[in-house]
Amino acid sequence: MLNLINLKIIVPAIVKSASYAFDTNQNYSNDKTTIIQTKDFYLLGVISSKLIDFFIHTIASTKQGGYFEYKPMYIVQLPIRTIDFDDPRDKERHDKLVGLVEQMLEAKKKLSASNTDKDKQFFERFCSSLDSQIDKLVYDLYELTPEEIEIVEGTGV
Repeated sequence: MLNLINLKIIVPAIVKSASYAFDTNQNYSNDKTTIIQTKDFYLLGVISSKLIDFFIHTIASTKQGGYFEYKPMYIVQLPIRTIDFDDPRDKERHDKLVGLVEQMLEAKKKLSASNTDKDKQFFERFCSSLDSQIDKLVYDLYELTPEEIEIVEGTGV
């Protein structure tokens, strides 16, 4: 059971793409990170999506080698969609996203603990599948058109 009091999302300051870590062990970090104190798996799922990563790349400072600054001044601008819990469809999507994030966190633990190449490949594929499901759900939450999804995915104009 997680200690929900000291949970946080750790955000590296300079990365190529979304690299958020969810800390359940009360770890410390250095000055090259941002801490979002939260137990909200919905938030973790949304900010880890390709859509929000695409957005932050449009506003963040760029660095040499294709890196971006994921600093607080950019993170606070992220358009986090509010869930209307009185809307059954909204609540269902929220709960599904939270479930996918919980599965992802568990799969990442198992990937990290994997001892064989076969197990590592299995959990890498499983995590990739979960990433795709999370992205599709976030596209639905934000009501993206197929054309907008193509742009975010890098397959469109």
